[in-house]
Amino acid sequence: MPYSFRLIAAVAMLASGVLPVTHAADSAIQAHCHEKWSGDAMRAYCLEEQHQAAEMVTHYSGPIRSRCESEWRNDFHMVLFCIREQQPLPQVASPEHQANSATN
Repeated sequence: MPYSFRLIAAVAMLASGVLPVTHAADSAIQAHCHEKWSGDAMRAYCLEEQHQAAEMVTHYSGPIRSRCESEWRNDFHMVLFCIREQQPLPQVASPEHQANSATN
């Protein structure tokens, strides 16, 4: 079965609730890496990288995740990068502010 067809089928089954997320994500990852890389070593690297990213993506929710998933679809590494790039940076106190707080 062509990989693009497998990807479309996995996404359709995920949307309809037939497949659990992990199986659908795995199918999408397999299709993505097989389409992107022809060598076994690079496919293996791609699979590992994508599985790790897919696991990390599960820790996020909301409109940023939805937007990134819409843009990058089954490239979980890029979805994760997109999410992290759009997350607001935590406010870090300047060293001067920390020094003033310590003396008070």
